[in-house]
Amino acid sequence: MRILFISRHFPNDLRTSTYGTYQRMGMLIDAIKEIAQIDILYYVSPEIDISEDTRIFKEQELSQHWNVPIHISLCHLFSHPDYLPKWQRHLQGIFNFAKQLLFFGTSGVEQVRAFEQCLQRKPDIIFAHRLGAIAPALLTSQPLPPIVLDLDDIEHINFLRTLKQLPKQLEPWFYGLQIPALWWGELQAIRRAKVTFVCSEGDRRYLAETWRLRGVEVVPNTVNIPEPQPIVVEPTLLLLASYQYEPNFHAADFLIEKIWPHIYEAMPEAKLIIAGREPQRIRSYNQAPHGVEFTGFVENLDALYQRSRVVCCPILSGGGTRIKMVEAAAYGKPIVATAIGAEGLMMSDGQEFLMQNSPREFAQACLELLKNDFLCERLGKSARESAIKYYDRSRILRNIQQYVLDA
Repeated sequence: MRILFISRHFPNDLRTSTYGTYQRMGMLIDAIKEIAQIDILYYVSPEIDISEDTRIFKEQELSQHWNVPIHISLCHLFSHPDYLPKWQRHLQGIFNFAKQLLFFGTSGVEQVRAFEQCLQRKPDIIFAHRLGAIAPALLTSQPLPPIVLDLDDIEHINFLRTLKQLPKQLEPWFYGLQIPALWWGELQAIRRAKVTFVCSEGDRRYLAETWRLRGVEVVPNTVNIPEPQPIVVEPTLLLLASYQYEPNFHAADFLIEKIWPHIYEAMPEAKLIIAGREPQRIRSYNQAPHGVEFTGFVENLDALYQRSRVVCCPILSGGGTRIKMVEAAAYGKPIVATAIGAEGLMMSDGQEFLMQNSPREFAQACLELLKNDFLCERLGKSARESAIKYYDRSRILRNIQQYVLDA
């Protein structure tokens, strides 16, 4: 069997391409490499070199990284001409989902042609990694094998939540006019796919029952279960994320500006670690408040978690499920999360974590955990048990393989 895997997420630097989207892509590759030969078509930013020398180098690097021979193809994402005003770009997306941000990069003539060239290698399955990767399959006139779509976020829900975070001067209502076309494109993609993966049972029910869509299966995000860690004595909070993702830097702003002042006022000796890529997008990065530390990208996660008593997940927008919350649970860390931060996970408020949405109540939950060893131990133990039961990688890989073989 040969599988053509399509993605807009190119791991240009394997050292730092470790956040949620890349972790999920690695999980999918690890599953299908056991049952098929893999071709990968990456749509990459226009500034990335896609010469034959680069292609060969990346092919060798990724084959070694995933410990399996992989054939890769590279194609630049389509980009709007510089002279085209931003408002006009968004206006086009109101009437045509292929002109929207998620789709237009893979919807151009050159991008569809690159996809059709990959079809010459006669794949038995097309695997679209996230919604934007399926656009060429919707636009080509060539006959296609069965399609597997990984829809880790339900994008029209994600977009609706993102609109609530936009500054008022950006006229969210104008952007909101794109939602019907986005929903239509998402609907067509799921209908075209033989099977669609989502991250949670809630997402599956929404698509299968509300929209009566077939072939939707739950493939949760997974983690390799690390050794458990003892309770940290120091009153240290952790937010770990990639801040190039908009919901994450909004979460960091919310934590630092709205929640942290309550914690620091009550416990001046407390510390807040903000770890992850591109922290410069966070508003307070250049002038960190007292007690806040920006680490940037951290390679040694064991050491980072060993410094952290409580993990925060103050997400206010986005979709899917948060891998970092599953990861923290696997380490046995007590967690405080918003409702959206914990959405879709097989964990319950008060059992595996504490859920609070308002800044003051979120702060109070953090303070309680900073003081209460017994509560930290109980929540951390229950969270780790849930991570092992529901998110252990080996079991999920077998499920993915069976879904693909049945497609």
